[in-house]
Amino acid sequence: MALEADSTREARFNLLYEEHFEAVRRYAWRREPSIADDVVAETFLVAWRRLDAVPDSARPWLIGVARNVRLNLRRGARRQHAVAERFADATSASAEADASGESGLVCAALARLSGRDREVLLLSVWDGLDRSAIAEVLGCSKGNVSLRLHRARRRFAAALDELNGGPATLVSSSLVSGGVDV
Repeated sequence: MALEADSTREARFNLLYEEHFEAVRRYAWRREPSIADDVVAETFLVAWRRLDAVPDSARPWLIGVARNVRLNLRRGARRQHAVAERFADATSASAEADASGESGLVCAALARLSGRDREVLLLSVWDGLDRSAIAEVLGCSKGNVSLRLHRARRRFAAALDELNGGPATLVSSSLVSGGVDV
């Protein structure tokens, strides 16, 4: 009996998807092509989760969901951008305030990294997270975290070298070598 219900539910969703995919995609594409695929995917995920709430006249409901998804994605992007700017400003201010010491050098090197590199390094060293925890925070695999962390450390070391005028020796060995066991 449960198998029949699952089969019926799946068939209903497939029909809904086939009938309305293009309309939802066109809606999302006309408004913001850069996130259209994300909007469509999230819209149909909501439709799957709330399939019993989808009315017979599904197109307006789906487009309403797509609208909400698009607005949520835009809000999230604005928040992320604002946080990144605040962090970059704070890092730059710290680097300028303490440019003579090791801390200033570290902050200046961090300021030269991309947001992705800074984030993975700081999650590892400042927050003391291991690779599994970082993967959970970032929503990616542990292997991806290992690769990102390796590359971020290499870029950080290069930034320190550039600021130091030579190979980094004492400065922030925990960030360069991964002093926190992850």
